[in-house]
Amino acid sequence: MNTNIPFQLGMEYENWEFDLEPINDRIIGHDSYIYIKKLSIFDVEPINVELIFHWDILVAIILEFEESDIIKLDKILLSDYIRVNNYFYKSEVQIKSRIYKSLLQ
Repeated sequence: MNTNIPFQLGMEYENWEFDLEPINDRIIGHDSYIYIKKLSIFDVEPINVELIFHWDILVAIILEFEESDIIKLDKILLSDYIRVNNYFYKSEVQIKSRIYKSLLQ
């Protein structure tokens, strides 16, 4: 089972700069990107992987999955990810509530 998530908070933008496409910013003052390479987490491919940076430092990771795949992903919660609907996210404390609210919309 592939459980390797290549993203860790605090890493630099340059680690993935050629694998990212900019999107509308989710949080004012932060840059949002979609990770375009294939990724498998617990043998499940996310629909979208959004990385949010502040001053080129990774401050949030948002993983979106099909509803039918959610049951296979319970172990991800052991990695400090928080589930909101079909999303799992991890972020720095300063923006955690803003990420949460944005995923409810």
